[in-house]
Amino acid sequence: MKYQNYIFDLYGTLVDIHTDESKASLWKKIAVYFSAQGASYTGKELKERYGALICAEEKKLQKKLGKKYPGITVKEVEIDLDRVFAALYKEKGIKANRQLIKDSMIAFRAITMEKLRLFPGTEELLQGLRDAGKRVYLLSNAQTSFTYPEMKALGLTGYFDDIFFSSDLEVKKPSAKFYEALFEKHGLKKAESVMVGNDRFADVQGALDFGIEAIYLHTEQSTPFEGKLPKGSVQVECLLDILDL
Repeated sequence: MKYQNYIFDLYGTLVDIHTDESKASLWKKIAVYFSAQGASYTGKELKERYGALICAEEKKLQKKLGKKYPGITVKEVEIDLDRVFAALYKEKGIKANRQLIKDSMIAFRAITMEKLRLFPGTEELLQGLRDAGKRVYLLSNAQTSFTYPEMKALGLTGYFDDIFFSSDLEVKKPSAKFYEALFEKHGLKKAESVMVGNDRFADVQGALDFGIEAIYLHTEQSTPFEGKLPKGSVQVECLLDILDL
């Protein structure tokens, strides 16, 4: 195999997931949960405040990071949704402790999730890379509070040499800052590394802009695009094809 370091996206690449945060019926259920904790919301009110708080936190974080990374855009920043859930309680006069916030986020995820499973070949691929002496990393645009428990439930955590979630770093793909965090921590060489993902822009173009090659896997969660993949990237039909590159 050509590379020494394999860097994976998670959702839509290794994990087949579908969530739906659009249905009014689901927000009514979430509002019932909040109300049971003393924070009385209607489903419509909760959905509106959730969206507004996310936008406000993103702008606040962009301004904060702009001092360190001039020119950073809202699309590159990743807030920690813990702050949003804490604010939802605070607006109703509830000072939520860490456990309540965690439980609320898990309940929210459970209510909005319709599907969570591994794509065929995920475990075989990761084990095959480990058996071949390769280093395997995760670089995921994701919330730690949601994602780490889901990875544990799917039996994935033990396959990776390190795991990076965007909510912990406050930046996300395609930002080069997210890639840099991984490479600086582990002293990785760009020529020995490849990004594997299902998003033409965040995974493929983000990796190429950072200076590493990319492997693209098209799945149901992939953002549609026209034209050919750029130089420095290759498409595979299934995960196990990566072992033959």
